[in-house]
Amino acid sequence: MPVAFTHELCPGPLTDIGFAAVALRDVLEPVDAVLGESVSKALVVTGSARAPGSLYVTCPLIVLGDLEVDGVLSDCGPDSTVVVVGRCVAKGLRTSGNFLVLGDLVVRDVIQGIDNDESLVVAGDLTTRFLDENDHDVSCYGEVHAEHHFENGRPGGEAASLASTFLVPELWNLDLEELHHDDLFERIRRGEPVFTSTPQERPFREPDEPTEEELEGLDIEGSAARASPQARATDVVYARRETGEVWLMRPGSFPVAIYDGEKFLAQEGTPPALAATRASERVTLWRRRGDLFLEIERFDAIIQLHAGNNNGWKRTFCFAFDGPDAAAREVRRLEARYAGDFLRVTTTVPGRGPLERELSKYGSKAQYTSAIVEGTTLVTREGERRSFDDEASALSALEDWLAEKRRDGFDLKILEWRPFGLLGAKG
Repeated sequence: MPVAFTHELCPGPLTDIGFAAVALRDVLEPVDAVLGESVSKALVVTGSARAPGSLYVTCPLIVLGDLEVDGVLSDCGPDSTVVVVGRCVAKGLRTSGNFLVLGDLVVRDVIQGIDNDESLVVAGDLTTRFLDENDHDVSCYGEVHAEHHFENGRPGGEAASLASTFLVPELWNLDLEELHHDDLFERIRRGEPVFTSTPQERPFREPDEPTEEELEGLDIEGSAARASPQARATDVVYARRETGEVWLMRPGSFPVAIYDGEKFLAQEGTPPALAATRASERVTLWRRRGDLFLEIERFDAIIQLHAGNNNGWKRTFCFAFDGPDAAAREVRRLEARYAGDFLRVTTTVPGRGPLERELSKYGSKAQYTSAIVEGTTLVTREGERRSFDDEASALSALEDWLAEKRRDGFDLKILEWRPFGLLGAKG
């Protein structure tokens, strides 16, 4: 039977299944078919096939005639193998499996390759407005007609920068150095525009590391020598010529060391135990470039300053003041000092993601916990979700949660703007 015959050849070299499809076309009576939203069982269409909407293929699909999809055509490698002997037409194509078109491939908007295990092969011409090979193997033996073509292995930052000239702003992010492919194809499914009406000026992401202009006039070698015997001038991650401030950090060797223009910050005084104390105020600052952060906690006349980089090394400095008013003035001074270079954030780092605080407790066995505020909901790693009337109330509940965890012996481990773990999945 045709299905059993093709199933034996899938997965396998596209030349084998392509040859088999041509042979089948010559011996089977052509019968056209209308496809639903998905193909989940191996299928051979002996004539042409049409899907009135989008089509998701999770198994071998062989079309001996033309295939027309009035939406987004997606496959699912390595389980899927798609062969179209004739012409293949769609509004969008996302392919991670083996996909062979012996005729022409015409995709109105976007073709995206996913993963590098399988291939998209077109024997005829390939026509689309935006071809993003990403890290997928794409071969065309005819002519490629693509207004925008990103080849296999393109860097994420370059892709986001180039795409910003022709994709609507919601579909790319220079800070994350990525394209939002999921949102792109969802827009195509909904019939919403994905391309700008006119070409836009190309933006470039500022480098994470300090520029020559920012380093001009600063004694970086001297700062590194005073920071640590292991420190090098290449370890500088932030510098500000106006204030003389220099941050040095080398992941895996030492956490951040901060020279404020006059001295290196170090713990000063002996603060009282903060275990049962709720922070009087909290200011979180995230650098506009790169992943450096400052989180300032004030406990009446005590300030804890956490400095580090996203999901990485962090160091805490603690300072005691004469009274709450003096400590509050220091918080305002720090805010003003970093204005322009850093953004003040509460629940989300703009353009990046939710702000997660992970706390750790070390004993006989390390323990971790974390929390984010998602809109007006406090979400914790333990699965707790508490909703409030507004964001301010949710942030107040977060302070209570942090105080409770400090009483239990936990301390801040990292700040992260793009949670990857269990909490990120729940959030």
